[in-house]
Amino acid sequence: MAIQSLKGHLLIATPEVHSSLFARSVVLMVEHTEDEGAKGIILNLPTSATMTDLAGKLFDEDFVWDKPLHLGGPVAGPLLVLHTDQGLADLEVVSGVYMALDAVKSQHLISMEVEPSLVVANFSCWAPGQLEDELSNDVWLTTPADTAHIFLRGDQDLWQTAIRQIRADKLKEIMRLREPLGDPSLN
Repeated sequence: MAIQSLKGHLLIATPEVHSSLFARSVVLMVEHTEDEGAKGIILNLPTSATMTDLAGKLFDEDFVWDKPLHLGGPVAGPLLVLHTDQGLADLEVVSGVYMALDAVKSQHLISMEVEPSLVVANFSCWAPGQLEDELSNDVWLTTPADTAHIFLRGDQDLWQTAIRQIRADKLKEIMRLREPLGDPSLN
């Protein structure tokens, strides 16, 4: 049986998830196939490191940008940048949201302080069938991702926002099922 790809969707950890890394996490799915499994990026796990720290260590540049580096998951991988500049894209993950994996493109985006953007180290990975098992065990809720989710900033809690949206969507779905059919005066 073929799986339905969740690329471009968010995985929202259910309140029952207590793993230190994935508790209250929101993961943007960037790849999901039956043969390869799934890859995603935790969106709401900023670190104490900033772009200023990163520029000095990785790019041998000096500039001040207090934007935090995010941890995308437990699997080591290249530094990547989520952004909206199609000209510097290696991959489109959601309509209008791109990912730069190439070191030169990432360095350019960081040194130009491109916004909106999210700079991420590491990623999350699932073996074939593993994510489907977790979904069937209610570890994750899913919803289509959009630019607002990916680049949500400030004091707003992305996990709480996503949970509220899913609940509101479910309520709308239930309400539609209970709408009167035809002329309401006949009820």
